[in-house]
Amino acid sequence: MNSTNIAIVLTGTITPNTNLVNNHLDPQSRRNEYLAAINFYRQFGEVYFLENSIYPLDRDPDFQDIPNVSIRKFPVSSFPERGKGFQEFEMIDAWINSEISLPNKWIKVTGRYIYQDFQKILKECHQNTQSITINQYLFAKWADVALFCTTTDFYKNHLIGIYQQCDDSQGLCMEKVMNANLSKLSKASFLRFKIYLKCTGIAGSTGKTISNMWLDAINYTVMRLNYLLDKRYMWISF
Repeated sequence: MNSTNIAIVLTGTITPNTNLVNNHLDPQSRRNEYLAAINFYRQFGEVYFLENSIYPLDRDPDFQDIPNVSIRKFPVSSFPERGKGFQEFEMIDAWINSEISLPNKWIKVTGRYIYQDFQKILKECHQNTQSITINQYLFAKWADVALFCTTTDFYKNHLIGIYQQCDDSQGLCMEKVMNANLSKLSKASFLRFKIYLKCTGIAGSTGKTISNMWLDAINYTVMRLNYLLDKRYMWISF
């Protein structure tokens, strides 16, 4: 891969390994959503699709030989009771440790979500020189792990292994774990997205269509005001 390019890493679990905080369980629906996301994102750059369920990807012809897409299959997690975030970042770590030629910089996207204005998101990630671009919420003490951009070096140095701190049953979701670990680091490493991150898809936690609607305008206004005060945190969101 050209060192100036930014890869897109889509995480997927076609057949869920746990129903803990998960209300979107139908494998066929999830399969179709992942395929739609793969075909959407591959127009923007090289895509790595990481998948960690019992679904037989190698026997599904629609996942074979997709231009600009590398499929990476990982074992089912041995700790499904720890939650979705645990399993997702366990898989990302396995990819980091096994990929022969890693991209220097990549955007991680929860694989069924399609983000509007992705070209603008990609442009921001090219322009930002910080090690990681991620939205963090100071008052709620959580970070938006559905989409962020990081360098591989930063991930290796600061994020490898933090998934082991996750346990959804104890309220230790990946959003809180990520925020706690990032808060320990230098503020110079971080930047928030200037563009409002709107996405379409089915939320795994509710099984319902993600709704942006009128709250978008409020959140966007609040975000722009907050950005004047602190380039690391989004102070509040609705």
